[in-house]
Amino acid sequence: MNRRTFLGALGSVGVRSLAGGPQTPAKIQQLDLLHLAHTDFGFTDQPAIARELHRRFLDIAVDACIATAKDPDHSRFHWTAESMIIVSDWWQTASAARRERLLEAIRRGQLDVNALACNNSPFMNADQWKLMAGWVPDDLWRKLSPRVGLQDDANGFPRAGATRLLDRGVTRFLMGLNTDSGGTPFPRPAAFWWKMPDGRRLFVYLQEHYGAGLGFFAENWRSMPSPRAADGMFRPPRPGEILAADDESVKKAHARCLKRLGEIEAVGYPYSRLLISMTNQWRYDNDPPFPPVTRFVAAWNRLGLEPRLRLTTAAAAMEDMEKIAGASAPEHQGEWTDFWANGTMSAPREVAASRLAKRCVTIAKSSMWGPMTPGAEKAADGMLRDLVLFDEHTWGSSDSISMPWALDTQAQFAAKAMLAYGPMSRGELLVAERMHALADGKPDGLYVANPTRFPFSGWVRFAKVAFGREFKSLQLDGTDEGLPVEWLPGPPKLAASYEPVDPGRNDADRSVGRIWIHDLAPGKTQRLLPSDREGAHPVAKDTANINSGPDGWPVSIQWRQMKGGPLFESGLGDFLVVKANAPRGVVAQLAAGNYPPAGQAEKRRQILQESWAVPAGPATVRRAGSIATEISQTLKHPRLKYAVRELTVWEHEPRVRLKLRIFRLESDDPESFYVNFVVPAGGVIPLVSNGGVPFLPFEDQLGACCRDYVAIDSWARYRQEGGDWLWVTRDAPLITIGGPNTLARTTGGPQKPNQLMAMVFNNHWHTNFVANSSGAMEFHFDLAWRERIDQPEALAETLMLDPPVLAVPAAAEDPNVLRRLYVPEG
Repeated sequence: MNRRTFLGALGSVGVRSLAGGPQTPAKIQQLDLLHLAHTDFGFTDQPAIARELHRRFLDIAVDACIATAKDPDHSRFHWTAESMIIVSDWWQTASAARRERLLEAIRRGQLDVNALACNNSPFMNADQWKLMAGWVPDDLWRKLSPRVGLQDDANGFPRAGATRLLDRGVTRFLMGLNTDSGGTPFPRPAAFWWKMPDGRRLFVYLQEHYGAGLGFFAENWRSMPSPRAADGMFRPPRPGEILAADDESVKKAHARCLKRLGEIEAVGYPYSRLLISMTNQWRYDNDPPFPPVTRFVAAWNRLGLEPRLRLTTAAAAMEDMEKIAGASAPEHQGEWTDFWANGTMSAPREVAASRLAKRCVTIAKSSMWGPMTPGAEKAADGMLRDLVLFDEHTWGSSDSISMPWALDTQAQFAAKAMLAYGPMSRGELLVAERMHALADGKPDGLYVANPTRFPFSGWVRFAKVAFGREFKSLQLDGTDEGLPVEWLPGPPKLAASYEPVDPGRNDADRSVGRIWIHDLAPGKTQRLLPSDREGAHPVAKDTANINSGPDGWPVSIQWRQMKGGPLFESGLGDFLVVKANAPRGVVAQLAAGNYPPAGQAEKRRQILQESWAVPAGPATVRRAGSIATEISQTLKHPRLKYAVRELTVWEHEPRVRLKLRIFRLESDDPESFYVNFVVPAGGVIPLVSNGGVPFLPFEDQLGACCRDYVAIDSWARYRQEGGDWLWVTRDAPLITIGGPNTLARTTGGPQKPNQLMAMVFNNHWHTNFVANSSGAMEFHFDLAWRERIDQPEALAETLMLDPPVLAVPAAAEDPNVLRRLYVPEG
C-alpha cells in the first residue's frame, strides 16, 4: 500500500546497521534474492479480483518451477508465496496432479509458503492468531512444510503472532516493512533474536522494503501508481524490459548493485550475506512472478560477478542467515507496535462491528452452552476467517483519498466492511442459537445468561411484545424476590431527524422493558417470571459519592471501599478534535518523521489545531432506585452535528460506564477524534494486551517502534498500592497515553501516564484508508476498581457484556422446527 511515496523509496536503501549489534564491516559475498508477490486483499483491485489473480500467479510460479526443475540450482526459478490464504485458495481448485507438482517444487526447495495467512494489522485477538498460523488443515500444513513467517508492508507485528509461529515450530521471521508514515524499530538491514515473554526466541531478519530488490539492479520500471488489472494501458514487464540478461545489461546492473552494497558495507553491515526481496513492477503489489529473472541470475553468475547472486526462497535464505548471524546477533524483547494502526480508525463503525462479532464468537464458544455442534464450530470458524481478512493490513483502494467517491474506492471498502458486518450478524445469530438450545424443554419465562467468568451486574433490556403486556416486576425463579421493571420507549419508527433519541422521554409507546440484574453468577442462567407485584432492588452497602463540576458533570466519584483516590479525575469523557490545517502531503511528511526533532515539534504546532468540545448545557441526573445513577450531557463542537455523553454509575461497586454518541459532519480534511480519561494512578503506566499477550507501553516495546498510540485487545489496567483500575473499551481499540500524541513520533515516556485517550476516529492517512467516515457513531467504555485484578481480560469480558436474553413462551415448540432452525448442521 501507499505506493505514491514508496516509488521514491525504491531508489534508496536505509543503510544504517542494527543499533546494539556487531559493527565490524564485512564484505558482502552473496546476495540472496527472494522473489514474491506482495499480497494486498484490495488496493490495486477489488479483493475478490486480487485473490483470483494471486491464484493464477501461483500457477505461473509452479509452471516456472517445473520448467527449470532440471537446471542447475542457481538457474532454477524460486518463488515465495507470501500468503497462506492464497495457497489455500489455489489448493481448493487445483487437480490432484497439479497439487503434486506444487509439492514437488516445495520438496526441491524451489517454492516456499509463508506460515502466516496474510499480512496483518495489529487488531487480532488470540483466536484469530491461532487461525493465522493454522489457516490450512494439519495434513496440508505438513505437506506444505512452512518454515518461516513473513510480514511485509505493515510497520509492526504483535508478539501474539510470534508466539503462535513458535507454537507451530516456526522459528524464523522475515520482515519487509514499508516506512511510509512509519518506521523500523532498528536501522536496517539487520538480524536479531526476538525474545518472547515465555523465554522462547524467534530469529528475525529486518530486510529492506519488500519490493526493493529490483532497485539494486535498475531504476524503477513502473513510475505510475497502481493501475487496475483491467486497465489495458498497463501490463507486467516482459522479458528484457527489466533484468535484461545480455552481458552489457548485466554488467551495468552489477555496477549499480556494487554501489548500493558499498553504502551498506560502509556503515558497518556485519554479515557476508544480504537478503533482499523483489516484486514485479506492474503495480509493485498484487503482481505475477517474473520467470525471466532466472536468466538474469544465470548470466550474472556465468560472468563470475561478485558478490554471487542466488535466487532462493525465504525459508532457505533465513536458514542460512541464521547460521551466519545467529551466534552474534543481539537479543531484543518487547511488543512490535505498528505505526499504521491509526489508519484502521478511519472506519470506526466497521471496527465496532468487528469487535461485536469477536465478542459474539467468544460468547458462543462459552462452555456454559455445552459442547459446540459441528455446525456451530463451522460457523464460528467462518466468522473468524472473515475477521482475519477484515484485520488484514489492506483497507481499500490506492485512490481512496484522492478519489474517495469513485466507484472502485467505494466498492473496495464495501467489500472490506462486509468482512465485519457479515460476522457481526452471523455471530449474533450463533449466540441466539446457543441460547435457544440451552433453553430447549425448559418452562416459560425470561432467561438471562452470563457466559463470562465473573459475576454480572447491570441493565438487561427486553421487548414488551415477548409478553404482550406491561407488568411491574420480574420474579426470580424459586424465590419471592422481584426485580422492578422500568418501561421505556423503543426506537422511533419514523425518525424526523438524526438527533439522538432521549431514552427518558415520556412517550406512549413504551415497548422496551429493563431490569437491573445483580451478581448473576458466571456461567449461569437466571429464569425470570412476569409479575404484577412490586419489586425491589437490593440495598447498596456502599454508594457512590459523586463530586460534580459547575455544569453538573462529574469530576470524580469515590466509594468508601476504595483506597488511593477516586475512580477517575476531572476530564472523564471530554472530547477532543485535532485537525490538520495543511495539505495531506505535509501531514504525510509529519507522519513519516521526516523533520528533525525540533522541526517536527515546530511543524506540529504550526499545522495541528486542538479544540475540545464544550457543554451545550448542564448535565441531567437521574437516580434509578438504589442501584444506579445516570448522568447525561449534550456537547457541542464545530465538527459535530451533535454529541451526547451518558454516564451510568453503579452504586453497589466502584464502576462506571460511559457511552458517547456523536455525529461527524462531512469532511475529507485530515483530523482525529479522542475521548479522554484520567485515573488517579500518578506515574504508573498501564498494562495492556494485544492478541492476549500483555505488555507495558513505552517500557516493553521493541526498539523505536510506534509509541504515539498502541492497539489493544480491550483493556488497560493501572496497578498501584491503593488498588487496581481497569479501563475497558468496547468499540475503539486504539489508545494514546499521556495526551493525543497526534503525529508526534514519540520516543520518550509520557509525562502524564494516568491520562488515557481512546482514538475513535483518524483519517490522516494519504492513501488506502477511508477518507471520510461521517454520520452517527457510538462508543462505550467501562472503568472499574478492585483491590486486585489478576485476570483483566476475563473481567473486561464481563464489563462489556450485554447478556443474551431469551423469552420462552408457555407453548411448546415443534422439536423438528427447533432443531432445524436453531441447531446448525455441519
